Amino acid sequence: MERFPARCLLLRFGRIWSLFVALAATVGVTWLLVALLGLAGYPPVPVVLPFFYFLAESYVELIQIVVEMVH
Repeated sequence: MERFPARCLLLRFGRIWSLFVALAATVGVTWLLVALLGLAGYPPVPVVLPFFYFLAESYVELIQIVVEMVH
């Protein structure tokens, strides 16, 4: 595990990383929707944020499973 510091950081700070990725993706999607649709681009935000958090958290859990299987 010491040879792979990025994996150690991901396992230690996985939930914070997932939240950061979800927030960044939500900001990007919201910016795109507002640029295309105007004020109508804001209502999907409560749906987009949990979706991206779920995706990022699934990635972290997948990495944890792989690490447990290998280790």
